Amino acid sequence: MNVTKDKIRFIVDIVAHCNLNCKSCGHFSPLAPMSFLDIRSFENDLCRLNELLNGNIHCLELMGGEALLHPQLDDFIKITAKYVTGEKNLCTNGVLLSKLPDKTYELCADTNTTICITMYPIKLDWDEINRKANLYGTKLYQIKSIGESFKNWFKNPHDASGSQNAEDNFNKCFWKARCVVLEHGRLSSCVVPFKAKFFQNYFHSEIFDTSENNSIDIYTTNSIEEIVDFLNKPIPCCRFCLPNQEERIQWGVSNRKISEWV
Repeated sequence: MNVTKDKIRFIVDIVAHCNLNCKSCGHFSPLAPMSFLDIRSFENDLCRLNELLNGNIHCLELMGGEALLHPQLDDFIKITAKYVTGEKNLCTNGVLLSKLPDKTYELCADTNTTICITMYPIKLDWDEINRKANLYGTKLYQIKSIGESFKNWFKNPHDASGSQNAEDNFNKCFWKARCVVLEHGRLSSCVVPFKAKFFQNYFHSEIFDTSENNSIDIYTTNSIEEIVDFLNKPIPCCRFCLPNQEERIQWGVSNRKISEWV
């Protein structure tokens, strides 16, 4: 599967930290400090993407961390709707959904934004969540494994030595082209180059390549074709991955041990 300019699925972490702190989190959220994306930076980036794509942003997902923790959540939903003509998703672990203000449910309905809930094995107040969603016609989508009530939980191990073949790993990667990550004016085909900094800071480690060679600047690039070409090639951080070697583990809260990620 390759990236095509008319089908790019962009994801943006508007919050780095999380209120659930899952072990082996792929976004390294248990290791992240409290951090909220600046809304002006977000709008500038969407405006530039809109320009590059001639007003046709296919899909954008607001993520985290836990996106519902952002104090300006409604503004992010509005700005997303302003620039994204296609699919708009607000992704959450669901913990805060029952207490989410009615006006946010109404805003999601008005902007055709789907609330996507990852189905962790935790208790949620579904009566209240469904009541609010039904009241305003807000679309809910449960992210779970086929045939199971909850999403399977995996550990994605990494090669601390960085000795893997980047091109081979890229060709094997299930997630390539499925998660194009936007962060501070740069795009990458993988979340790790942007988020592994939390791992490095927490463990005082130099594991992972988090250099700018893993991403492309949307403001200095000449065209969307140049971006697509970049996204369809391996990046230096691919050397640290072990694609298709995920370990199915029991879901639980992180103990912030290095063994959860390498």
